[in-house]
Amino acid sequence: MKKALNYIILVGLIVLTIWIFVSNNDFDNFSELISSANIVLLLIAVLCMVLYWFFEAYIIHRMKKTLNIKSTYGASLKLCMIGQYYSAITPFSTGGQPVQIYSLVSDGVPVGTASSLFVNRFLIYQLVVTFYSLFMFIIRFNLLYTEAKLALPFVIIGCLVNFIILIMIFGFLLNEKFIRSLLSKSIKILHKFKIIKDIEKSEEKMNNTLLDYKTSVEEMKKDKKTTLELILVSIVQLTIGFSITFFVYLALGFEMGHFLDIIAIQSLHYMAVSFMPTPGTAGAAEGGFYMLFKVIFPKKILSFALMLWRFIDYYLRVMIAGLVTLIDFISRKKKVSIN
Repeated sequence: MKKALNYIILVGLIVLTIWIFVSNNDFDNFSELISSANIVLLLIAVLCMVLYWFFEAYIIHRMKKTLNIKSTYGASLKLCMIGQYYSAITPFSTGGQPVQIYSLVSDGVPVGTASSLFVNRFLIYQLVVTFYSLFMFIIRFNLLYTEAKLALPFVIIGCLVNFIILIMIFGFLLNEKFIRSLLSKSIKILHKFKIIKDIEKSEEKMNNTLLDYKTSVEEMKKDKKTTLELILVSIVQLTIGFSITFFVYLALGFEMGHFLDIIAIQSLHYMAVSFMPTPGTAGAAEGGFYMLFKVIFPKKILSFALMLWRFIDYYLRVMIAGLVTLIDFISRKKKVSIN
């Protein structure tokens, strides 16, 4: 029922977004824009998306080796795509890692080891994307303040939310008692507002999660060389992912925009919409693109640029990752029926 609701919300938001486009934009020149777009550069934008997945698969595969999980790179790529699909269709992208853990456990990996792998991945990703975006925010603050002031509060809130999450995670290692107490009080407050129904169950889940984080950080500290390598790989991966918009920009025949400006705005766009509780940040991603990228794209091109970026960055991901997930599901079903 919950999964069906997610699909209904996602489809509803897509329909709403399309309606907003149609009611607020002149599409008479879209056929002309499509025919004049540079296909090679659009294919490079698609390649950026594919490379993002390959880097993610490499990170997963490298972590498997560290945890002595026997696997092929192909299996890691498949696991990456399954995570990409479920992250894309669930609020806050929360569905990806639990399904990936389940998939590993189904393949015979102990649940503790599987959990540790993806907690490590989350920690590295959260660390990199937060500081990456904060750095971009600092060096491009003037651009945002002068050209996209309306979007600034959303960017600041997004950066703060992600930074607080990071502080909570690493603060737990410095003062475990304080963080446990803070989270326990937060659970009780949420229970009073009837957001959380079962306090005991929530606290048990909190304690298990904190234990996983503690174990994972200790493992990362033991193998500093691998951790540093994966941090650097994650920086390259994010840059490639954020470059999709840059190649869309070039494909539409523009050359004046600075690569660093577009990368910076795209990373801050990610921060601004990351805390929105809709599957694939649908609705928020489009609105955020409008507010932030009007600095880069002319108004008459903005809608078309948004559609191209969103298709490559999101809908293409859902289609390809969904196909891989479906094939994996059918394959597992066949194995069960044979056994």
